[in-house]
Amino acid sequence: MDILIKPILWTYRVIIDDDKNYVIGEHEVRIRMTQNRVPKYITTTFSSSPENWDGKNGVPLTTHPRYLDLSAKIKKIVEDIEYEIKTAEKNGRTITHTEIKANLSNQIKQSALPEKPNKILAYIQSVIDYYDSVDNPGYANVFYNNKLTVKKLLKDKDKMFLAFTKADHEAYEKQISGTTESTRSHYLRTYYRIWNLAIADGLCNKEHHPKKFIQFKAYKRIRTKKRSIKSDYWERILRLKPAKDTRIYRSHLMMQFMYYARGMNFNDMLKLKREDFVNNGIAYKRSKNKRNYDFELHPSAVKIIKILENFPEQSDAGYIFPFIMKEHDTAKKIDVRIDSALKDFNEDSKAMAEAVGWKKQFTSNALRHGFASHLNEANVDIKIIQEAMGHETQADTRIYLADLEDSIITEAINAALRRVG
Repeated sequence: MDILIKPILWTYRVIIDDDKNYVIGEHEVRIRMTQNRVPKYITTTFSSSPENWDGKNGVPLTTHPRYLDLSAKIKKIVEDIEYEIKTAEKNGRTITHTEIKANLSNQIKQSALPEKPNKILAYIQSVIDYYDSVDNPGYANVFYNNKLTVKKLLKDKDKMFLAFTKADHEAYEKQISGTTESTRSHYLRTYYRIWNLAIADGLCNKEHHPKKFIQFKAYKRIRTKKRSIKSDYWERILRLKPAKDTRIYRSHLMMQFMYYARGMNFNDMLKLKREDFVNNGIAYKRSKNKRNYDFELHPSAVKIIKILENFPEQSDAGYIFPFIMKEHDTAKKIDVRIDSALKDFNEDSKAMAEAVGWKKQFTSNALRHGFASHLNEANVDIKIIQEAMGHETQADTRIYLADLEDSIITEAINAALRRVG
């Protein structure tokens, strides 16, 4: 469910006192988040008159007495909202605007940071501790991984926010410059989020924010690389015969199930329970969008489940795939177990791809992209692909289909030129 973000002038009420940055007789400026046609609002603590507000574009006019301050506040809140959305996407889940409003409220800051440590590593750890305490391992891991990059920058020595210099921020940018654009963007968004929280808690001011010194634009739209696998190479992988007593054999079964179960997400696959499989169909709730899915499985996917019923390894917690056990009794333990299984699966996938001559990246995501691309190559309607992939909108599906294989483009161009000739 997409969240539409727009700054608005709250004309339903006139300011009657000059508390905060309000001016008597003006209207409050709010950030409106609309999801599934339901609005939620976050206040900017600023006000404006209609004469100083551009309603069409949702921005103050330059005639506003506090134009720069209000513009900066709007930008910060919008960036915070986008950060929450992107972090949720990174962790394979859909976030609601209600949750975003709660995350940006003072309640979370007070719960997460009761003592407000003024050194950055201690501060990040307090954020991690908060998300662990509310059983949200995905967010905790995001901040934990970012803490490692900051710790490397500081060479294991903690440092006060106020002691950071322009050179420190430039060094951080240089440190992560060897990663991909999307990874760098993710690290910087989290880094900026830490400073946003610290500024809100009074540990430093906005003049210390790292975005003033870092050149890379963390919030720009980054086009991802091609990740799908050509259908003929996928067919070669299917024909592989790994030895049955090896890990790669289990991974081979898993990738077949993912593909034939409509490109199922790896996380969702490992969370399937035996009770979810009834009459050759599967019923489950997808982790990312929390929607319920119930469909008849492809015979090849059913065959994999039958094989797993007699597999030497079994889950003692009722899961179809033998990874999550009774000992994994918290969301964090399950999350860590799935991460470990995914690492092994991607290593095995790479080995199988190399065995058939596929030179590009091949992971669980590449397999999911491949499923969508293969349907597209077979001229399946995008609405059907959207439903099969569990996407909320066709825009999500088009992201998977955006990068057509060079051979498809070449064939289309050659066919068109033959007609012209």
